[in-house]
Amino acid sequence: MLATFRFAATVVVLAGLALAATGPDPGLKTRADAAKGGEKAKLCLEYAHQQLLQADTLFNHGEVDKGMADISEVVEYSRKAADAAASSGKHQKQTEIELRKLSKRMHDIGETLAFEDRAPVRKAVEEIEQIRSDLLGKMFGLKPEGKS
Repeated sequence: MLATFRFAATVVVLAGLALAATGPDPGLKTRADAAKGGEKAKLCLEYAHQQLLQADTLFNHGEVDKGMADISEVVEYSRKAADAAASSGKHQKQTEIELRKLSKRMHDIGETLAFEDRAPVRKAVEEIEQIRSDLLGKMFGLKPEGKS
């Protein structure tokens, strides 16, 4: 009985490690880039979430440079999602909600980093907040604040 339990526990652990090692869906980025309108917004946000999870894993394993590269992709695909939602008029509300979640999670991840590694993540959080703010402005017809 104990041997069966150990075997089952080993299988579960190995399956979990194999799943974690696969990382994000490799075809998702291609599908997100090829999609149009509201579907593009949805896929870009899904890819951004996956990249953020991967960045967190990389940071936890001490691979800060690779994690920062993933953070840059999160910002890039957040911008693509907001632009697609705004131009199509579809999934705007859900895109804004997901951008807020991304920003919050990225902030939390940044707070776990060493002090000298936090600044780029804070800048990325600010960029996502600006993207979210711009989307809200487009949703409600507000003009962006600028120089007069």
